Amino acid sequence: MSLSPVSEKKDSCESCGSVQFSKICDRKDTSVVACENCGLQFVHPMLDEETIDKVHGDEMTGAQNGLPYYREYFNERKRRAGSYEKIYRGRMNLIERFASDKGNLLDVGCGAGFFVKYALERGWNARGVDLLPEYEILAREELQLDAVQCARLEDANFPPESFSVVTLWDLIEHLPHPLAFLKEINAVLKPNGVIALWTPNTRNAVFLKGRWTGYGPGQHLYFFSEETLGRLLKQAGFEIVHAKTTKTKKGLLLPQEALTFEKRSKPESLGGRIGFAFKRDLKNFFNPITYVNPLLDLAGYGFNLLILAKKTGSPEGR
Repeated sequence: MSLSPVSEKKDSCESCGSVQFSKICDRKDTSVVACENCGLQFVHPMLDEETIDKVHGDEMTGAQNGLPYYREYFNERKRRAGSYEKIYRGRMNLIERFASDKGNLLDVGCGAGFFVKYALERGWNARGVDLLPEYEILAREELQLDAVQCARLEDANFPPESFSVVTLWDLIEHLPHPLAFLKEINAVLKPNGVIALWTPNTRNAVFLKGRWTGYGPGQHLYFFSEETLGRLLKQAGFEIVHAKTTKTKKGLLLPQEALTFEKRSKPESLGGRIGFAFKRDLKNFFNPITYVNPLLDLAGYGFNLLILAKKTGSPEGR
């Protein structure tokens, strides 16, 4: 059976309902557009649900250095456990500044559950959901973690107002209806509960425009700035309490066609690792972006956008 690549209905902006869009770039079977009314960016026409599931499945189970992508994802986090623990620690430190207590935490799109495991060790009652069944198996068999469930959020049957914190790391850009999803999260969060999101930042495309690397992955359906994501959060009953961007140089001047997606492994020998580090540091030393990167991050041009928002009430009506 052939898959229809796009929805048959006329798409409108998820945020404001407008049907007036400006094209940013072309992609396979679709385009990336910006709403002329509110600035929200997304693929148009939107892929239908069957095609989205197929793209996700193909990319996650496809070969990566001889391994399925999900397995390479898992192995990398095992290899670089110290580096990822530092990332998780920074995120949890920030979350705990705004959360009222160490209660129930839900990680949506949790992968194999590495962040869930860290949150449990930190004293949270944490669990995660993900669409890929292989992740639930890896969590149970290799991380000895039974807190990961293969399910969609809407099918997991969590009681209303049952979580203090919900996290979405690299997830919201994959959703065909992010506003509806944020409203579902509002329903499972307690009053004053916290939602934390991490996603590519469209302000990083200031120079490259349609050649920006963030527009490339086939699984990315929406593209956000602090302003456009903040608008959706407000409509879903949230108020931003913290926002920052990081790693400006990751996408500021590197276009999609320059990416090879080849993983560079560090040499095993001590001498090889020293040489690897020296070449990396020398390259960074002569890269002018290295020195302005912190300022550009502060100005909101980083590749990564981190937002924390608090539940302030019920979603707005449309």
